[in-house]
Amino acid sequence: MKQRHIRQTLVASAATLTLVGGIVAAIPMARAQQSPPSLKNLSVFSDTKASEQTKLDALRADLQQIVDNNESQFIITGVQFKDLQTGQSLYSYNPDMAQYAASLNKVPLGWLLLQDLRNGRVQMSQQLSWTASQVVPGYGYYDQTGAPTTATVQQLIWDMFNRSGNTATEVLGNQTLGGPLAMNGRLAQYPQLVQTSFQGVTSSSGYLGFYLGNTTPNEGSWLMEQLQGNKDGYEHFMQAALANNIFTNYGVRSQLSGNPNIELANKVGIIDDADAGSNRCDEGIIYNFQTHRSYEYSFMTTNFSADLSSNRPAEQSLEQMGLVILRFAGDKQQSGAPINQSTPQTPAFHESPQLDKKVLY
Repeated sequence: MKQRHIRQTLVASAATLTLVGGIVAAIPMARAQQSPPSLKNLSVFSDTKASEQTKLDALRADLQQIVDNNESQFIITGVQFKDLQTGQSLYSYNPDMAQYAASLNKVPLGWLLLQDLRNGRVQMSQQLSWTASQVVPGYGYYDQTGAPTTATVQQLIWDMFNRSGNTATEVLGNQTLGGPLAMNGRLAQYPQLVQTSFQGVTSSSGYLGFYLGNTTPNEGSWLMEQLQGNKDGYEHFMQAALANNIFTNYGVRSQLSGNPNIELANKVGIIDDADAGSNRCDEGIIYNFQTHRSYEYSFMTTNFSADLSSNRPAEQSLEQMGLVILRFAGDKQQSGAPINQSTPQTPAFHESPQLDKKVLY
């Protein structure tokens, strides 16, 4: 098994899935894909006569239906959905189970960088350079062949959050934050973070990079709140990068109705690995400027099937959960703005470039 910071594996002959030390482990099984469940409660959220409790019950019923459908296909699922005004968890499922975070763990890296920007250890205008051999393929501007190998911290932060740039992430992590050991040491100071970590890896050329490691829905939720909680200029910049990210046809963002009162600032994590498990993740904050309410969510899934085409049900579950929570948050469909939920497109390049035949980001 490829080691992707999933530290323990245990065979469970009955269910094939188990949890060891808070970390997911499994043995792949062949399974038939099922159709997404039919959501029966969406109309409740726009019913002006429905009580808050009725809407909450509808939310929980629909989310549980989606989770159950995932679990019936051996797609391991973790969910946290919170009301940020009250701090109340409105729905959770396996919120403390660690899964591979993929690009979700660009959020804790950004949060550490936010701290250093505020205390003056790092400057937005600071220039960083790297070599062509250190470029990590991906969606980012600096991930492309022939792209510049020098940029400011500000440019790299935007690329990391807006385009999920992998090269930007590695350069920022190694050159401004001291690499995976230093970042893990800082994260370990927070009792809210038990599973969230980075993992260093050396390439065949001797260059030290890092995997983005594990997190949990609870920890991812807490980190997203920290990243968007203070509202200074640095934070507004990072939030704008997340709110305008390029993944418009994926996950929760694919379900936005076009309502100008709703803003979504989110980060997705997508990785394919037939040996160690494929991940489809999405976390973010939904702002309703009309009701002045905001909600934080963290959705994580792991699929251990060797058939990578079976990842589609996990992607559909993110879309369906996104539709439910957006409707609950007040994202009503606008006239002339159809919801994009029938054929959302998975990005053609999943964030899984190879380093010594191992996924890096």
